[in-house]
Amino acid sequence: MKKENPFELTQDLFTLMKQVPRLKFKQSVVEGLTRSKYELLVILKMNVYDKGTAMSVSEISNLLQITPAAITHIINPLEGKGFIERLPDPKDRRVVLIGLTDKGAKTADALIADVREQVVGLINYLGEEDSREFARLLSRAFEYFESRPEK
Repeated sequence: MKKENPFELTQDLFTLMKQVPRLKFKQSVVEGLTRSKYELLVILKMNVYDKGTAMSVSEISNLLQITPAAITHIINPLEGKGFIERLPDPKDRRVVLIGLTDKGAKTADALIADVREQVVGLINYLGEEDSREFARLLSRAFEYFESRPEK
């Protein structure tokens, strides 16, 4: 087995890591649904059961790791198309909660099912052993980058 040049390995890993954000799940075609809108619907669907029926903008902002102002820009068109609704917080009238409508919940369910199907396809493509190894290595990579001190 040929010993790999560390510089070449560094280049290979760097090239692959740059491609990770370009991985795109093929998602259901829903008119006007951008990736950020898709993510917001899915976040709501996956998290409202823990919180009740809706979430605050700040909770959504924390989960998506974007500013509350950016969340507002995503929410407005979703509300206009009937995917979400603004609800009053029964505990604090100053807070507005964001909840899914029936249309939004059904759309989120379909999007989650599509992603699940694609992940199952990846597992079938890689095989169980390689899939577990991929998950283990990816997890270790995230641990490494999260543990590094900020400069």
